[in-house]
Amino acid sequence: MTTGRRSALVVANDTYHDQRLSRLRAPATDAEQLAGVLRNAEIGGFEVEVSLNEPEHVVRRKVSSFFDDRGLDDLLLLHLSCHGVKDEDGRLYFATPDTEVDHLDATSLPADYVNRQMTKSRSRRIVLLLDCCYSGAFARGMMNRGDERMDIMERFDGRGRIVLTASSAMEYSFEGDQLAGQGKPSVFTSALVEGLATGEADRDGDGFVSVDELYDFAFDRVRTVTPSQTPGKWVFDVQGDFYIARSNRPPEPVDLLADLRGAISSPFTNVRLGAVEELAALLDDADSARAAAARAVLDEMAEHDAQRVVRGSAERARRPAEASPPPTPAAPEQPTVAPPDTPAPTAEAAVAREPEHSPRPVAATEPQPPAWVPAVASTAAVGLLAAVPLPLLAETTTSWNSFAVVAPFEVALAALALLLAAGRLRRGQLATASAAGLFIVVGVLMGAAGVGLVKFSLEDIGGIGVALSLLVVCGGAGAVVAGRACLNVSPPDHDLGPVEPVWLVSAMAGAGLAALALFLPYDGFSSLWTEVEEGTSAEYIFEPAAAVGCLAMGMLTLSSRRRFATAVLISAGTLTAVHYLGVVIAAWQAIGEEGEVRSAGWVGIAGGLLVAFAAWQVQQSLTRGRTGSATT
Repeated sequence: MTTGRRSALVVANDTYHDQRLSRLRAPATDAEQLAGVLRNAEIGGFEVEVSLNEPEHVVRRKVSSFFDDRGLDDLLLLHLSCHGVKDEDGRLYFATPDTEVDHLDATSLPADYVNRQMTKSRSRRIVLLLDCCYSGAFARGMMNRGDERMDIMERFDGRGRIVLTASSAMEYSFEGDQLAGQGKPSVFTSALVEGLATGEADRDGDGFVSVDELYDFAFDRVRTVTPSQTPGKWVFDVQGDFYIARSNRPPEPVDLLADLRGAISSPFTNVRLGAVEELAALLDDADSARAAAARAVLDEMAEHDAQRVVRGSAERARRPAEASPPPTPAAPEQPTVAPPDTPAPTAEAAVAREPEHSPRPVAATEPQPPAWVPAVASTAAVGLLAAVPLPLLAETTTSWNSFAVVAPFEVALAALALLLAAGRLRRGQLATASAAGLFIVVGVLMGAAGVGLVKFSLEDIGGIGVALSLLVVCGGAGAVVAGRACLNVSPPDHDLGPVEPVWLVSAMAGAGLAALALFLPYDGFSSLWTEVEEGTSAEYIFEPAAAVGCLAMGMLTLSSRRRFATAVLISAGTLTAVHYLGVVIAAWQAIGEEGEVRSAGWVGIAGGLLVAFAAWQVQQSLTRGRTGSATT
């Protein structure tokens, strides 16, 4: 077996058959979030196995296999998120779905069993994360897990291992909300995920996140959220430190000329002349980056300095070097000495340092969706294109009417958006929340349009039109499935602050115009709403009504999931505007009296564009905020 492997086993149980063990919200989401950040090659580089709500005998076997046949330098991480229960003799057990409180030893995972497996393992680099419940204060709106006390030193002693717990022996471990709606990580696990995903746990800025640093970060975060909960740490015969992940936080920029900055900007000419001499001496410095920085400052002084004598000195100082090409800053060398506990190169390949200038994917700091998502989105795009030839299959007198259901150029735009987003998501250049918003909106709107095309085809085209329309419906469903998978793994937004009122009001106004367009006449006879009453052309309202629903969803989630919400609003607003352009063309060419174009189409276009522009401005403020944070 290759030494130095990085392996993780994430065990999460939130559903229990025994009514005395209340259902938990967090563990399933705990498993997804933590497994994603540990598996990410840019961060943890672990081989991750997840055990979610599996019976006791399966979990026992997986724990045994996880610690078996390991090398001394293998880094093993076991995470347990579940109920913790103690029997009348004080022995601790980790509950599984089939655990019976009256038969703990036979139906749950004993802490002593886990300890024995760790002790038998040859690895001397073991990290145990326990997000289980103990006793203590109970906070309103939080859910407790477990029994009265837990003696870590007694149950998990041994060599070469570190144990982190969500709380001390006399406290509960808290989840983030009440048992309703969608789950989210517990306070403790969410702190671990945040510290690893953002790189903020790298307290010393060396590019690596150690267990000690991760604990310190989690301790501060948990105490901030729930002061009554105190995470614990126990270290057993550890040589050096364990490095869990590589930090994605960019290093602080180093000013190579920090010692000369005061002289360079001095108001006294003689002091600046002295700085010019020092800078000239640095042109031949062995550090090519420092030499390049000196040349850049000399160039600036020669061009902008107010004193002629200083400009002349700077020009003369840099002139000899102009005979040869200016030195190119060398790329930083890769470190050849690993951290204290780093084993063979293959062990830490996933967390090796990279040059500071190497590009980093946009979405590398957050969990990625399943690998099948881009393929499903791309396939959905192909399905949507089945709507493009439908106008050619209808009779000449009704072919233009199909533009009021969905225009071919709108379908082509939606398919192109899916393909581009799938490609960027596959390369890690698109945030999962943004991909989720786009996929869901395109899927919902094109699915509604596809249903409308089925009705239109039954009346005006025939069997082949119905078959192509069903492909469009399937494409829309596939896009929704891909979007939902992205939304499930996208992290929540934190500390975003309020939306600027001007853009919030603009988005609301645009959504209102899109809703108003449903009731205004689009031709000389009808509005989309009156078409529903007549029944014959009711399919015209399917997609516009779905668009209003998507806009409402985007507005409602703008405060809690802003990246997702802005993607929803931009996508829905753009497609709404393009759709109403198709309505205008249909009214102009065919519906009712030819050329009878009324206000609904123009109002819908204006509303969609206004929403998209306002949401784009909000999204730009997010981008600027993240850029500002990165350079602070």
